[in-house]
Amino acid sequence: MHVPSARRRTTSAPVPAAAEAADKRADSRTAREILVSLPHELSDDQRHGLVRAFIAESLVGKGMIADYGIHYPDAHGDERNHHAHILVTTRRVGPEGFGFKAREWDNPDAVKALRLEWEQIQNLHLRQHLGQEAPQVTSRSLNDQGLDQEPTIHLGPAASGMERRGEASDRGDINRRVQTRNAERQTRPVQVRELEDQMAAGRPRQAYPIDAVIREFEAIHQTMVRERDSWARAQARVTAPIEVPTARSVVSEVMGEALSRRAAAARRLDWTQNRIEQGRARRQTLVRWVRNPVRMIWAAHAEMNAVDRARAADRRAEVDLKVRQEWLRSEAGRVYLASRLDPPRQAAADARREARTLERKIKRADRRIEAVARTRVKLLVARELGHDKMVAPTRMDLGVGQAVREVDRRAVDVVKAHAPLAQERALSKVMALVQGKVPGIGPDR
Repeated sequence: MHVPSARRRTTSAPVPAAAEAADKRADSRTAREILVSLPHELSDDQRHGLVRAFIAESLVGKGMIADYGIHYPDAHGDERNHHAHILVTTRRVGPEGFGFKAREWDNPDAVKALRLEWEQIQNLHLRQHLGQEAPQVTSRSLNDQGLDQEPTIHLGPAASGMERRGEASDRGDINRRVQTRNAERQTRPVQVRELEDQMAAGRPRQAYPIDAVIREFEAIHQTMVRERDSWARAQARVTAPIEVPTARSVVSEVMGEALSRRAAAARRLDWTQNRIEQGRARRQTLVRWVRNPVRMIWAAHAEMNAVDRARAADRRAEVDLKVRQEWLRSEAGRVYLASRLDPPRQAAADARREARTLERKIKRADRRIEAVARTRVKLLVARELGHDKMVAPTRMDLGVGQAVREVDRRAVDVVKAHAPLAQERALSKVMALVQGKVPGIGPDR
């Protein structure tokens, strides 16, 4: 059991019983469960240390009490299935015991933040125990990672048991269809390239001066970089924060003025009644007031009028508040809330979708830019080896990618015709010239 130090010093009562006693309702939630998957690459002690560190920093450090249990892989299941069940109190705890519930944990954004914290501490422990080249995990979805893949679904114990026995399950069938579609996505670009190469086989070609081909590749490289940079600028624009109002903020906007008037009217009524009580107490000690009934009657009427006015203002403010509350519950109020909430949410969702699309484009552009840079280096090596001509397609109507692949193959064939020592010398000389000038090119490429 992991308990904040303040609570540890001030109570000897069992924590589960104390947590339940802090809630009045019989059906209230006194704890929530967090399920985390543990890296199979770590040892048992290292996995325990990882869970304890996460609990100390992300749960107990925020005033919660947590307990956990680690489950080992089933004897007949996936031997990598190490996971932990963490039970967390819903109320914060302090020196006086359990306090208010942590309502911010009911927000979906809190779950995202907790997933990010788990990702960071898990990666830290993986690097500490396995070195800087240790595998890393991410809390981002496939879409957020810019991967064109469809996620599989969780099988669960029942479906996993059926699959282990060789029986097909509905969830297993869904995952198999997803895996088939993902495999098709992976092979589709290869098939497109093969088709382009087949179509290009009968196209005209010509031997060009190798310097002209190198200049053409420099121009292609610059065009690709400009296009990639324009996508990066667009991505920066669409990833700028979009203010999305919450239902609570819209309700506060509608109710704010009425709540202020209601509070002001209540304060005015209290002030009026207190002033009258103080005035009556003072008058009882003044002889001229006691001996003059007319003055007493006049003062009583004035006090009654003042209280009536204050009470009327208080009732009007209360009625206005109730009218607004009822309106928010009505169909018109719900439509208004939707009109304020839906467009910004949709705009934020559209922006995230566009950002993911741009991220995928940028990654593909980076790969193409690097391919062009590598081919340009091979052309420079061929020129250094004495070749002044290079055969290339006369047109690029099948795309720049196809032309780059073909020229790259021809440049490789030309270079391989020379002795390995000559190749190495030419490459060293070229790399000394282009180092720092061609993005993506270095001595390790």
